[in-house]
Amino acid sequence: MLKRRFIHLFHVLSGREFLQRNTYNSNQFWKRALVIVPWYILGVFYAVLDLLFFGYLFQGIMSVTQRNGRKLSPEELSLFSNLSQELGYLKTVRVYEKSWVARTGAWMTRRKSLGLGLGNTIHFSREIDLENTADLRWFVHEMAHTLQFKYRGLIYIPEALIAQQFSGYSFGGLKTLRQITKLRAFNPEQQAEVFAAVQLSYFETDIRKDIENGNW
Repeated sequence: MLKRRFIHLFHVLSGREFLQRNTYNSNQFWKRALVIVPWYILGVFYAVLDLLFFGYLFQGIMSVTQRNGRKLSPEELSLFSNLSQELGYLKTVRVYEKSWVARTGAWMTRRKSLGLGLGNTIHFSREIDLENTADLRWFVHEMAHTLQFKYRGLIYIPEALIAQQFSGYSFGGLKTLRQITKLRAFNPEQQAEVFAAVQLSYFETDIRKDIENGNW
């Protein structure tokens, strides 16, 4: 794991990570030029945090500052039963409802509700109900961010923040899923939406193999 993090830091420092991840999402030159400086600074910062295993330490910090964290329920785990190689990792994920982190984020962004996937923790500003279709999709979306963390480290965070301002969440729907075969063709927010669509609809696509192989 430590070796993978050193390799990842090298890719960030060399710019390789930025060029690979933005081939599809920011083809317009001015957009790529605009985001490369903040992306590079934040990318290096988060890559260093990964070397210190901050993503996992964050769970420990949350367990001290907020006591209502919980493991995924059997019902929630069943949503990812097809990802058998991920079940061990998913059992380490902690969910925080009415999280002070999410509530602070909602207040800062002036939203009624907010969900965040930070490292191997998920935060919601309110309680969620998986019987509610919107909440179910929301939950699966945030779970995708924890898998991005597992395979890519914390760098998905600045990428997601940049994507929210430029590329957005929309990936083109099922028509796009029939044409695109690489999960890496999408930004982190689009990937999370693709993940939710694939997991909840069981739509057959080559991207499912990318998800199963951890090619985030």
